[in-house]
Amino acid sequence: MRLLKVLTVLLATSSVIALVLASRTTPRPLTAISAVQPAMNFGYVRVEGVVTAYPTFSEKDKFLSFRVWDTTGELRITAYRAVVERLLTARRIPMPGDRVGVEGTLRIRDDEPALILNAAEALSIETPPATPIDLAALEAMALGARIRTTGQVRRIRSVGDALRVISIRNGDATADVLISSGLPTLVASPVPAVGEWIEVTGAVGEYRGAKQVLSSQVSAIEAPAGHFYLIAELNGSLLGRWIGVEGAVSDLRPFKQGMRVDVTDGSGATITAVMFDSVWQALPFSTTLSVDDRIRVEGELGEYRGRIELLPQLAADVRLIRNP
Repeated sequence: MRLLKVLTVLLATSSVIALVLASRTTPRPLTAISAVQPAMNFGYVRVEGVVTAYPTFSEKDKFLSFRVWDTTGELRITAYRAVVERLLTARRIPMPGDRVGVEGTLRIRDDEPALILNAAEALSIETPPATPIDLAALEAMALGARIRTTGQVRRIRSVGDALRVISIRNGDATADVLISSGLPTLVASPVPAVGEWIEVTGAVGEYRGAKQVLSSQVSAIEAPAGHFYLIAELNGSLLGRWIGVEGAVSDLRPFKQGMRVDVTDGSGATITAVMFDSVWQALPFSTTLSVDDRIRVEGELGEYRGRIELLPQLAADVRLIRNP
């Protein structure tokens, strides 16, 4: 009788183990994020989608959180302690633009669902190749798409201790690039300087309706040739556009807020570049610039009292051309 009881217990135990193993090896059906409901609290589900923002990470608390978008909705994924340790050891922290598959336990509080990642093995990560695009095409790209683009640094500002927002321009197109220094998977790199040209690889994000780039890699590049106009070609149809001209200084006229510099090119036409003090005083050659010096000027084309003018915004928009 005793042997029979032992055999019965062993059989029951082995059946439970086999059931658990089978449940782990059998692929779970995919759940659309929009289908998650309060009645599914504590349910074990699988979701797939794109990471749309930088993760939140705490080294001290061993806490990781990131958001996944599957075109039907967005879900917050969280991991704790041992799971985070294993992900860190394997350098498997999801980044913006990564496609992920996640299995875990749903927790729904105040109608806000989250998924708890119970095991590092329950997270799969695929990093798609980055698509090269012109900066002007950024607005048409889908959220989470991985892209590579170039632009000139126009402004740098800090948001907290671990985030930098870099505004870049390429021709008429402008956008913000985010650089995070608070994630263990990102190698710290020097923040580029204003006026420097950079190549950015990352994922498409959005803030207040404007697309931005959540960078994973930023590197300095040589300034491209750009698109320059003959001054004779400039007219009212180009007002508001970002253009460049190159020619000889034909006159310098100071005014209360800066300097007006007339530039004449090979077409024989002349345009006035209006350089306010924020630009003029930052030029390393402002005290020595003279008539007949050759310069290259980029800026927004504007109009004042019926005359077309060029309005550079930074000292980097004005370059002195040295004769060989």
